Amino acid sequence: MRRILCVFLLACASCASFAQSTFLNRRADSYYLLDYYDVLQGRNSDTLHTAMHPVSQQDAIRFLEQYETKNGSHLSTIDTWDIRHIISKNGEWANDGDGAIDSKQPVLKTIYAKQSDFFHQYKNDYSIVFNPIIYYQQSMESNNISRANVFLNSKGIEVRGTIGKRLSFYSTFTDNQERGPQSHRQYVASHQAVPGATYYKDFKIDKPGMAQDYLYAAGYFNASLLKEKVNVSFGSSRFQIGDGYRSLFLSDFGSNYLFLRLNTRLGKFNYQNLFMELTPQYTRGADKLLPRKYAAIHHLSINLKPWLNVGLYESVVYGRNDFFDFQYLNPIIFYRSVEQTKGSPDNSMMGMNFKINTKFKTVLYGQVLLDEFNFSKIKDNNGWWGNKYGLQLGLKIAEPFGIKQLLIQPELNIIRPFTYSYKDSVAEFSHYNQSLGHPYGANLMELSLNIHYKASKKIGLTLCSFYNKQGRDTASNVTFGGNIFSSYNNPHPEFGIQMFNGFSSEVIYTNLNASYEIKDNFFFDISAGYRSELASHRSNPTFKSTILSVGLRLNAVRRQYDY
Repeated sequence: MRRILCVFLLACASCASFAQSTFLNRRADSYYLLDYYDVLQGRNSDTLHTAMHPVSQQDAIRFLEQYETKNGSHLSTIDTWDIRHIISKNGEWANDGDGAIDSKQPVLKTIYAKQSDFFHQYKNDYSIVFNPIIYYQQSMESNNISRANVFLNSKGIEVRGTIGKRLSFYSTFTDNQERGPQSHRQYVASHQAVPGATYYKDFKIDKPGMAQDYLYAAGYFNASLLKEKVNVSFGSSRFQIGDGYRSLFLSDFGSNYLFLRLNTRLGKFNYQNLFMELTPQYTRGADKLLPRKYAAIHHLSINLKPWLNVGLYESVVYGRNDFFDFQYLNPIIFYRSVEQTKGSPDNSMMGMNFKINTKFKTVLYGQVLLDEFNFSKIKDNNGWWGNKYGLQLGLKIAEPFGIKQLLIQPELNIIRPFTYSYKDSVAEFSHYNQSLGHPYGANLMELSLNIHYKASKKIGLTLCSFYNKQGRDTASNVTFGGNIFSSYNNPHPEFGIQMFNGFSSEVIYTNLNASYEIKDNFFFDISAGYRSELASHRSNPTFKSTILSVGLRLNAVRRQYDY
């Protein structure tokens, strides 16, 4: 597969005439401002389809420049500062060619010649930006199980650039040592996976609270086939589909994967194809070649009205003894029809999402995911296990109560038992022992609240919280539909399947963080968090914990333990 994809991409690149930019990090401190200004704008943008994450630098900068031009006289001092500094941090995509703000005191006229970048060079035929990544955080967690010193130590590099008018590229690499909170350590132990990472090693095994050592790497290039119409991306990264804090379609919670992405934009239409090489669930052990599985995803986003966006989604996950099924490479075919012609051996899903901009500084959004659905059995109200679906409903409210720089986002997610799971251990909706959908899997209801507030030019406050109720399994050979890694062929009733079947677990999580930007991309963080997990079975330990953290970040996104 990789050899064929490389040939295809080189052919595409040779035809490219205009560069397509690399992507913004969805977890970056200023990323939420795209939502904030989108809500304030009061209408959907053809430039920025907010259900497609991560957003490209070029699209984000163009949207912000248009917003500033239209609303310049009405912008507050903080608004103007925020917009111009976001543009500066992605200056190679500004209208004037290089919008990065010059430093007042560069080192040797080269190092930090631009405020945001260690090394920044822009020429007519190329540009390159190089930044070191440093992240050190110390925390103290206290709970009813233990008291532990929690830490994260990351260091690495980030490089991005353009070559002529044909290509853009991005690469990052970090070396990480982490002892996460108790809930994180339980996740690692039960899933044999570090969220967001792939291979890892345990260390400090002789001390309370085992830690992990792992590498993180991402890299890809982009090329445009037609000016701002069709572009192709290839590399290793991750994506999210939807306007929500969580996504039922595709989440960026898990680890990176090899991908080929085709994105077509025609006026009010944005059509995305993702072809992914994934790793099915496995048991850690001695070095060995891990098996492969594959996924293909279509998503069509349409601005039907200035106030209404509708998206159509379909996906298929399958295993073919380590080779890609070329019938799924067709970018304009209905996957379910292909899957049926092959005897329905694969795991396919469909869905619809929507976004309504109310013009009252509020956006209403949602998703409907259908894994399997039988309307007659819904009418029978008999709890048939095969009715597998998920629902999402959320709001984004900008400037509530007249408070500038404030964005509030409440969200509700409901996922029926057995959604995402499959009859074998290959085609469930996962990668590297981590969910590709909701981090908790299925058989759950979650109510979340996220708040972002810019208190000043330099100080940002973020509240992340959720209440989650789930029916969980307690044995590997019995399933209640919550664990997506458990085959739905394991024993379970045919009918009478209701929400929270199994052993109920309730999680309350909240974390308040304050970040002070000492200089561009250099942050000091202080945060306080609380987590409570109430379970009805001894295999799901009940515990409560509090955690206090302080940290310094340079060109790094803040690590969150919201899973």
